Amino acid sequence: MARESVFGTATLVLGPETLLAERAVARLLAAAQAEHPDVQRSELDGSRMSAADLLEAAGGSLFTSLSVVVVDSAQLLEPGAADALVALAAAPGDELCLVVQHQGGTKGRGVADRLRKAKVHVVEAVGPKAWELVGFVTAEARHAGVKMDQGAAQALIDAVGSDLRSLAAAVSQLASDWAGERLSVEMVGRYFAGRAEVSSFVVSDDVLAGHTGQALERLRWALSCGVAPVLITSALASSLRSLGNYLELRSSRLSDAEMARAVGAPPWKLKTLARQARHWHASAMGPAIVAVARADAAVKGAATDPEFALEQLLLSLDDARSA
Repeated sequence: MARESVFGTATLVLGPETLLAERAVARLLAAAQAEHPDVQRSELDGSRMSAADLLEAAGGSLFTSLSVVVVDSAQLLEPGAADALVALAAAPGDELCLVVQHQGGTKGRGVADRLRKAKVHVVEAVGPKAWELVGFVTAEARHAGVKMDQGAAQALIDAVGSDLRSLAAAVSQLASDWAGERLSVEMVGRYFAGRAEVSSFVVSDDVLAGHTGQALERLRWALSCGVAPVLITSALASSLRSLGNYLELRSSRLSDAEMARAVGAPPWKLKTLARQARHWHASAMGPAIVAVARADAAVKGAATDPEFALEQLLLSLDDARSA
């Protein structure tokens, strides 16, 4: 059965996860070049693109009438360019493969909505939920030609963090050294020795469990190793949201899977939340979240010493927990 041609089609790659968006675009480009190696390829920046730029790129060249046009940052299009894009997407013609990248969100939502109404193919570029990261890592491992169980995948997430690009790169590194093998927790630990200690979520887990002194030590180590301060506040905000939801729902009769979905955390995290919940009560959540919000503003530029702001945050969380 012949594969359907990508020419005569328009595709909207929608979502904020850049790794997934780049891969979706790369697949379409590869398919177009496999069909016609001499195809003309044009990339346009939506923030600067005019309607004339789009029509010129879609028109082919002296050497080939076939073209692939990639429009990036479609959420930034000016009205005239947006109108031209939607019209072209609705009727791309047999010699054009049109790919539109849009980061999603509220900015430029009208463009995405109009493209959907034009019946373009939509590829979602939205990152996995926290409890789906293990599945993402194991899928990356399979694609790289190695086997990895859930324990090893979780060890990698603990060591590297939740950024998809970092996780994909880490899997690629492991696969290059142990091609065709089954990756174990021990292999991951040896390969990324020292990186787990600088995980922003390790700092978060320590302070929420009441180990403030250890959290301060790991915070200083993390910052000295180049972990961005904003990742610390992001991890704390995420962990506090999960803990707050757990405190609210722990008396309900939910299965682990149902609880994990309701809390917004992977199932393996429930034991950690149960341990942390022994040290917290619901009334402490408000002051803790306010403290994180203030520290987040500080590390993003409102304070001259982000490290001091983060240390004060950990002490504020300890006070909230103990109150």
